[in-house]
Amino acid sequence: MNKRKFFSTIGIAYFLLILLMLVLPTILALIIQTAAPGSLYRYPLLYWIISLAPQYLVAMPLCVRIMRRLPAVKLYQNRIGGGGTWFSTLCIAIFIMEVGNIIGNLVSTLISRLSGLEVSSGVEELLSEGNLGMIFLFSVILAPILEELVFRKLLIDRTVVFGDRTAILLSALLFGLAHGNFYQFFYAFGLGCLFSYVYIRTGKIRYTISFHMMINFLGGFVSSFLLDRLEYSRWNSADYNEMMYAMFAHLGALLGLALYVILIIGLSIAGLVLFITSIRKVKLYPGEYEMPAGETAGTVFGNAGMILFLIMAAVTFAIETVQ
Repeated sequence: MNKRKFFSTIGIAYFLLILLMLVLPTILALIIQTAAPGSLYRYPLLYWIISLAPQYLVAMPLCVRIMRRLPAVKLYQNRIGGGGTWFSTLCIAIFIMEVGNIIGNLVSTLISRLSGLEVSSGVEELLSEGNLGMIFLFSVILAPILEELVFRKLLIDRTVVFGDRTAILLSALLFGLAHGNFYQFFYAFGLGCLFSYVYIRTGKIRYTISFHMMINFLGGFVSSFLLDRLEYSRWNSADYNEMMYAMFAHLGALLGLALYVILIIGLSIAGLVLFITSIRKVKLYPGEYEMPAGETAGTVFGNAGMILFLIMAAVTFAIETVQ
C-alpha cells in the first residue's frame, strides 16, 4: 500500500468538501441577491437552504464518492452496556463540550484583542437567522446524521488499519477543522476524539449519531429556544423601567434558563468525574499497517492532498476571523 497516496486521497476528498461548503453558498447568495435584492433577509428559510444545501447535496456526496475509492474494513460490532453507560458517555461528551467552549472563547478573545479583529462563528449567525423548526431539523437531525457518516464511519472504516490512535486523531482533527472557526474547533476536536473511540469500540454509528444529536439539542436547540422566549434583544434598553418590565414579563423563560445552566453544570461535573475514572480504561490497539510514531505525522500530512486540505482550512479560519 502506498500510504502517502492513500492519505493524499483523503486530503483531496475533505479539501473539496470544505472548498465547496465555502464557495457554493457564496455563489448562490450572490446570484439570489442580484436577482432579488434583500430576499435572504426576508426569508430565513432561504438563508438556511443556501447555507446548507450545497454542503448536503453536493460537497458531502462528492467527498463520499472519492473516499469510496479507498478500501474499507468492517469493524467488530459491540453494544454499549445499557442505558447507564450511554448516559455516562453523554455526560463525558457534555464535559468535553463545555471545556472546548471555554478554550475556544478564550482563544477567540485573545485573537480579537491582539489583532483588533472580531472573531466570528458562522453557526451562531446561522442559528440567529432561523426559527426553532429549522434549527431542530438542520442542527439536531440532519447535521448529526450526515456529519457522523462522513467524519466518523467513512473515515475510520478506511484509516483504522493504521491503528486506533491514527484513526481517532485524524477523524477528530478533520472534524474540528471543517467547522472553520476557533469558537467551535476545540470542542469539535474533543468530541471527535470521543465519538471516534466509541465508534471504533462498538462498530455502530448509531451510538455516535445519538450523542451528536443530544449535544446539538442541548447546546443549540434548547439554548436557542430559551433565548427566543426571553426576547433578549429588549434587554439592551437603557431605560431601567423597560428592563424591569422585560424581566418580570419573562420570569418563566428566566427560570428555564437558570435550570438549563444548572443542568449543564451538573452534567459537566458528572462528566469530569466519569472522564477521570474512565480514561485509564481506554485501550488503543495497533492496526495492520501501524506506522512508527516518528513516521506517522509525515506520512499522514506530508502529501499534496493533505497540504491542500490544511491550506483550505487555514483560509476558512482566516475568513471567519476578518468577517
